[in-house]
Amino acid sequence: MHSELSIARHPKEYGKPEEIRKKRLQELQEKQRLSREREQMKRRSLDGFQRDVLERQREFEQRETEMQSLEKHVNFENENSRKAYYREFKKVVEASDVILEVLDARDPLGCRCPQVEQAVIQSGTDKKIVLVLNKIDLVSKEIVEKWIKYLRNEFPTVAFKASTQQQNKNLKRSNVPVTQATAELLGSSACVGAECLMKLLGNYCRNLDIKTAITVGVVGFPNVGKSSLINSLKRARACNVGATPGVTKCLQEIHLDKHIKLLDCPGIVMATSTTDAAMILRNCVKIEQLVDPLPPVEAILRRCNKTQIMEHYGVPDFHTALEFLALLAQRQGKLRKGGLPDNDKAAKSVLMDWTGGRISYFTHPPETHTLPTHISAEIVAEMGKAFDWEELEKGNQEVLAVSSCTDVQMGFCMATAGMTQGGQEEPPCDLEMEGGALDGVESKDETESMDDDQDPEVFQNFTNISHTLTYIVTAGQGRRDAHIQQHHLLSVLALLVLRGRQQASSS
Repeated sequence: MHSELSIARHPKEYGKPEEIRKKRLQELQEKQRLSREREQMKRRSLDGFQRDVLERQREFEQRETEMQSLEKHVNFENENSRKAYYREFKKVVEASDVILEVLDARDPLGCRCPQVEQAVIQSGTDKKIVLVLNKIDLVSKEIVEKWIKYLRNEFPTVAFKASTQQQNKNLKRSNVPVTQATAELLGSSACVGAECLMKLLGNYCRNLDIKTAITVGVVGFPNVGKSSLINSLKRARACNVGATPGVTKCLQEIHLDKHIKLLDCPGIVMATSTTDAAMILRNCVKIEQLVDPLPPVEAILRRCNKTQIMEHYGVPDFHTALEFLALLAQRQGKLRKGGLPDNDKAAKSVLMDWTGGRISYFTHPPETHTLPTHISAEIVAEMGKAFDWEELEKGNQEVLAVSSCTDVQMGFCMATAGMTQGGQEEPPCDLEMEGGALDGVESKDETESMDDDQDPEVFQNFTNISHTLTYIVTAGQGRRDAHIQQHHLLSVLALLVLRGRQQASSS
């Protein structure tokens, strides 16, 4: 029986070593092939990553050069604009009997410039100031009422909505009082509040017994609607208008009728110390001229309710402005090479929403009123004599008593930024990088002491670290204070490439 078993196994035993040798040879050949392919892929990945690092460094250096050039150009342009504005503003003040200071109804106090008002008051002649609360269709009726009540403690205040029609002639004008205007009327293209303003100017002429024509200057920050107001009063396109600041370049003279002549003044230019964040909150800067779009976005996020921002843009919870922009960029498909979020494009899209009115907001007036330092009780009393405040207040009370206007959507409630003075700035933006991202970055000495016996895991770790560092560099681009961090991270990336190359060659 034993011999039978041996004979039965003999053919199998005889063929087993040969099969094993063939199998081992095939496995060895396959292993060698995979090893060669892996080495080729590794070298290809390292070469590509090194080229990508060098390309990013060149882009960063080019970006820095362009930013410095743009900054010099913008500063030069702002200085020239400032000088030109003061020349034009001086002409308007000297030639005008009444100055209309146009304010944005969403943040009237933030649109007031005490230097402008003080220049008019101290001009040495009997010149008057009237506040025009424009864009009332962008806030609720209650907010308009509160601001009228607050502002009339200083100067006569007229609520206004300029016509938004695009034709050149026969612009619509409504005779309905502002606080009696329905939501449909406010939402239409017709002008609202023109009759009240014209009546106020007519009362001024009668009270001072002016028989000749009067000159009315129109001043205010860019994008508050100065030219649109003039076009609405003229009922024709007498001035060019646009959402971009700086459409009006020089003084323009427009004759309403034989009794009133209007002077359109270029938008007020802020002081050089005013930050981009402060200017963007007042729509006083061109988005394409921003050197760094992050601080203005940080300023907007500080003033907005986070929950409303999350709902408005459809993004999850975030803790920093950079995190918000990364989430928004991913949602909007604004990505860089490698699928990294393009924070700059996301930031500029937010700023375009802000300046274009797609982010609805409003402010409440201060609870208690205090006269600004440049206005005295005597000045307020004198203004009352010239404009017949009693009749104006009586008309406002009658309108408010019978008003039944449906409120428009409120939007974001923000704290007013206060008057925009020459040296006033926004609070410094000091948001830290999220999650201590730099904590995991090793120094050069620590990187050099890395263990070489980590292949193949070291390549994967190297790739993961490099992707993380690349994200940090990308997130920091555009920030002047991140210059040193970016160059340090680029050095670490280059060092990691060299270490990976050494490990590839040694293996």
